[in-house]
Amino acid sequence: MSELTLFENMPDEYKSLLAQLQPDTNAIGRQSGGMNRLSIRGGVFRKVVNGQEVGELEQRAIGAVLVKTAPVSRMYFEGQYVAGQTNPPKCWSADTKTGRPADDVLASDRQSETCFDCKQNIKGSGMGEGRACRFSQRVALLLADSEGKIKADQTYQLSLPATSVFGDNKQKMGLQTYARHLDGMRAPLAAVLTEIRFDTDSSTPKLCFKPIRMLEADELKMSVGKQKDEDTEKLIALSVKPKEDSTPVAIPKMPDLNVVAEPAQPKAVEVAAEVEEVEEPTIKVSKKKKPESPADVDLASLLDEFDD
Repeated sequence: MSELTLFENMPDEYKSLLAQLQPDTNAIGRQSGGMNRLSIRGGVFRKVVNGQEVGELEQRAIGAVLVKTAPVSRMYFEGQYVAGQTNPPKCWSADTKTGRPADDVLASDRQSETCFDCKQNIKGSGMGEGRACRFSQRVALLLADSEGKIKADQTYQLSLPATSVFGDNKQKMGLQTYARHLDGMRAPLAAVLTEIRFDTDSSTPKLCFKPIRMLEADELKMSVGKQKDEDTEKLIALSVKPKEDSTPVAIPKMPDLNVVAEPAQPKAVEVAAEVEEVEEPTIKVSKKKKPESPADVDLASLLDEFDD
């Protein structure tokens, strides 16, 4: 596997491209029109375009470039999940670092003023021993073709359940453990072709991450460009939209100028999200010295760990 001696003897052009990559601190776990998604429903990779499934990927593992990640979010859905139904979350937080519900959550739907002391954040509040309010994280990625090359520039959103985000298993790494390993080797997440594989030992869809190789120069240019693309930012944003109101439109009456109108309440929202009933893990944050330059990267030792 000599080809995996990735960052040695890099040409100046490649070093310049690496310097343009944005550090993806969301994946590491530190603060920092139509939508194409990659669903993992039923333990199968499924391509979804504009809300419609357009095809399945037969393989259990795919190659992809993790271009950009969103902060870890959490959502509480009232009632039990029913396959095929898309119900709006009752309460949610787009960034867990704020420690409180999002500003656009209705006051009547807020389960608590802070996530820390919320009754839905208690072990056993969900199914089994899990918590009713669940973590998830969104990723924007470029898919490799059947030859393992990044050629198409179509970006997909992948929504990861908590079991695919956290965990300390070094042989079956969740996203944040994987990203920290690369960060320790001074390897940008968006500069590596990553294998994303289903964990067949898990009873619910769970993904594991593993490095394959460093991107070639033309692939790296594509990754750099996608990081700067506004559409990529839309893919990782927590997508909420006003719920369609089917109430007939009435002809408005002239207002009584002597009456002070009450402020309008925000409309309910619905969000398309794939969530798992999972136990909330303990998040461990490790402090590491920030690398001086991406050109100092040596990823070979990391990759050798997976060459069993």
